Amino acid sequence: MLSTLAPRQIFADSVAREGALWRLLAVLERVEPHEVEGSDDNPTKDHQQASQRKVRGWSVLESLTSSPSIARQLLSTSAWLELLGVLVGYTAFTKVWSARLGAAKTLSRLLWDPVAGSTSSKCATIK
Repeated sequence: MLSTLAPRQIFADSVAREGALWRLLAVLERVEPHEVEGSDDNPTKDHQQASQRKVRGWSVLESLTSSPSIARQLLSTSAWLELLGVLVGYTAFTKVWSARLGAAKTLSRLLWDPVAGSTSSKCATIK
Protein backbone atom coordinates (compact mmCIF):
# COMPACT_ATOMS: atom_id res chain seq x y z
CA MET A 1 0.00 0.00 0.00
CA LEU A 2 2.83 2.39 0.86
CA SER A 3 4.51 1.74 -2.48
CA THR A 4 1.32 2.86 -4.20
CA LEU A 5 0.79 5.94 -2.01
CA ALA A 6 4.41 7.18 -1.74
CA PRO A 7 4.66 8.70 -5.24
CA ARG A 8 1.43 10.67 -4.72
CA GLN A 9 1.99 14.32 -3.85
CA ILE A 10 -0.95 14.53 -1.45
CA PHE A 11 0.37 11.57 0.57
CA ALA A 12 3.90 13.01 0.71
CA ASP A 13 2.51 16.38 1.81
CA SER A 14 0.55 14.63 4.57
CA VAL A 15 3.64 12.77 5.76
CA ALA A 16 5.60 16.04 5.83
CA ARG A 17 2.81 17.96 7.55
CA GLU A 18 2.33 15.29 10.24
CA GLY A 19 6.08 14.98 10.80
CA ALA A 20 5.96 11.21 10.37
CA LEU A 21 9.06 10.87 8.18
CA TRP A 22 11.33 10.31 11.19
CA ARG A 23 9.53 7.03 11.93
CA LEU A 24 10.39 5.61 8.52
CA LEU A 25 13.98 6.81 8.85
CA ALA A 26 14.31 5.28 12.32
CA VAL A 27 13.22 1.88 11.04
CA LEU A 28 15.48 2.02 7.98
CA GLU A 29 18.59 3.17 9.85
CA ARG A 30 18.27 0.71 12.73
CA VAL A 31 20.87 -2.03 13.07
CA GLU A 32 19.08 -5.37 13.22
CA PRO A 33 20.39 -8.21 15.42
CA HIS A 34 21.34 -10.32 12.39
CA GLU A 35 23.54 -7.46 11.10
CA VAL A 36 25.90 -7.51 14.09
CA GLU A 37 29.36 -8.94 13.44
CA GLY A 38 29.77 -12.47 14.67
CA SER A 39 26.06 -13.23 14.38
CA ASP A 40 24.73 -16.22 12.53
CA ASP A 41 26.03 -16.22 8.94
CA ASN A 42 23.15 -18.40 7.78
CA PRO A 43 20.20 -16.06 7.24
CA THR A 44 16.87 -17.43 8.36
CA LYS A 45 13.55 -16.83 6.69
CA ASP A 46 12.78 -14.07 9.24
CA HIS A 47 16.04 -12.29 8.41
CA GLN A 48 15.30 -12.51 4.70
CA GLN A 49 11.79 -11.12 5.21
CA ALA A 50 13.17 -8.28 7.34
CA SER A 51 15.68 -7.47 4.60
CA GLN A 52 12.95 -7.46 1.96
CA ARG A 53 10.83 -5.12 4.10
CA LYS A 54 13.76 -2.74 4.43
CA VAL A 55 14.34 -2.77 0.68
CA ARG A 56 10.68 -1.83 0.18
CA GLY A 57 11.03 0.83 2.88
CA TRP A 58 14.00 2.41 1.12
CA SER A 59 11.99 2.39 -2.10
CA VAL A 60 9.15 4.21 -0.32
CA LEU A 61 11.59 6.80 1.05
CA GLU A 62 13.07 7.33 -2.40
CA SER A 63 9.58 7.87 -3.85
CA LEU A 64 8.66 10.26 -1.04
CA THR A 65 11.85 12.25 -1.60
CA SER A 66 10.70 13.16 -5.09
CA SER A 67 8.10 15.36 -3.39
CA PRO A 68 9.26 18.94 -2.66
CA SER A 69 7.66 18.90 0.81
CA ILE A 70 9.62 15.80 1.85
CA ALA A 71 12.81 17.07 0.25
CA ARG A 72 12.52 20.31 2.24
CA GLN A 73 11.88 18.34 5.42
CA LEU A 74 14.92 16.14 4.85
CA LEU A 75 17.08 19.22 4.39
CA SER A 76 15.66 21.21 7.29
CA THR A 77 16.42 18.41 9.77
CA SER A 78 19.45 16.23 10.36
CA ALA A 79 17.93 13.52 8.16
CA TRP A 80 20.30 14.20 5.26
CA LEU A 81 23.25 13.72 7.63
CA GLU A 82 21.72 10.48 8.83
CA LEU A 83 21.41 9.33 5.23
CA LEU A 84 25.09 10.15 4.74
CA GLY A 85 25.84 8.08 7.86
CA VAL A 86 24.04 5.09 6.37
CA LEU A 87 25.75 5.61 3.01
CA VAL A 88 29.27 5.59 4.45
CA GLY A 89 28.54 2.82 6.95
CA TYR A 90 28.87 4.89 10.12
CA THR A 91 28.95 2.76 13.28
CA ALA A 92 25.58 3.87 14.67
CA PHE A 93 23.73 2.95 11.48
CA THR A 94 23.05 -0.20 9.51
CA LYS A 95 25.80 -1.34 7.16
CA VAL A 96 23.65 -3.58 4.97
CA TRP A 97 24.32 -3.05 1.28
CA SER A 98 20.65 -2.53 0.41
CA ALA A 99 20.42 0.25 3.01
CA ARG A 100 23.53 1.96 1.67
CA LEU A 101 22.12 1.73 -1.84
CA GLY A 102 18.76 3.12 -0.64
CA ALA A 103 20.50 6.03 1.10
CA ALA A 104 22.49 6.76 -2.07
CA LYS A 105 19.34 6.77 -4.20
CA THR A 106 17.52 9.01 -1.72
CA LEU A 107 20.40 11.49 -1.55
CA SER A 108 20.57 11.41 -5.35
CA ARG A 109 16.89 12.35 -5.52
CA LEU A 110 17.59 15.27 -3.20
CA LEU A 111 20.40 16.51 -5.44
CA TRP A 112 18.21 16.29 -8.54
CA ASP A 113 15.34 18.26 -7.00
CA PRO A 114 15.34 21.76 -8.59
CA VAL A 115 14.94 23.60 -5.27
CA ALA A 116 16.37 21.19 -2.72
CA GLY A 117 19.29 20.21 -4.96
CA SER A 118 21.06 23.53 -4.79
CA THR A 119 20.46 23.76 -1.05
CA SER A 120 21.68 20.21 -0.39
CA SER A 121 24.82 20.67 -2.45
CA LYS A 122 25.59 23.86 -0.51
CA CYS A 123 25.01 22.05 2.80
CA ALA A 124 27.37 19.26 1.77
CA THR A 125 30.16 21.66 0.87
CA ILE A 126 29.74 23.77 4.02
CA LYS A 127 29.84 20.84 6.42
